Amino acid sequence: MAVTASERLLALAGQEPAPCVWLGLPNATIAEIAALAGFRLALIDTEHGTIGPETLPDILRALALHGASALVRIGAIDGGEVKRALDAGAAGILFPQVDSVAEARAAVSAATFPPSGRRGSAIRVVRAAGFGAVADYQEAWNDRVLTAVQIESRAALANASEIAAVPGVDMLFFGPFDYASDMGLDPVADTDLLESAFAEIVAAARAHGKIAGVFPWPGAEPTALAAAGASWIACAGDARTLADGFAAGVARLPGPG
Repeated sequence: MAVTASERLLALAGQEPAPCVWLGLPNATIAEIAALAGFRLALIDTEHGTIGPETLPDILRALALHGASALVRIGAIDGGEVKRALDAGAAGILFPQVDSVAEARAAVSAATFPPSGRRGSAIRVVRAAGFGAVADYQEAWNDRVLTAVQIESRAALANASEIAAVPGVDMLFFGPFDYASDMGLDPVADTDLLESAFAEIVAAARAHGKIAGVFPWPGAEPTALAAAGASWIACAGDARTLADGFAAGVARLPGPG
């Protein structure tokens, strides 16, 4: 019997809903601190963050050292980006701006080996396969990979059920800020409309035995999102945590005057 996305998530996180740290800064020490704090899952952002192929393997090593795993968000459905992230040791890929069934199928194909996909094979020279030491890496990969697609537009939401039905898609991940931008919404004032959109995504995912993930927007607490059906929740981010911490440090002293 095939292992479900929820079972793979439990194997990685040890719990569901699973707390996740969002990493966008090219620093392995920050990733290690997050793992030591208790995060066993990370989303490494190479779409908007400054993490590149030179720093990604070290960040993955720092996480793995303390039992944490990661999905990598790439910039587009690009086979080269997918191969580099998976070869470096990512547990899966988060594909942004997936609006259609055709794009969802292309994402699955890029993340899996033939015959179901088109991921290139280089198991003797890549970290993910232990540089050849993991004998069954390629044979077992298609049953292990977590493939997540972001639902973050009007078109994507309209097609969410059909996207969730695509074999190999494991998670629908709500991108509230891009969705709000596409819809002309204010993420603070229109939180009820974002909640409604996320409820549709959860329903679509569940109808096809898939899981739902989310990045919280202002006013959307992780506990409420978990109650709404989120299985994977980005609870903290490196840049925002540092910015908030530094601002709090400055605020401890009185200002001039």
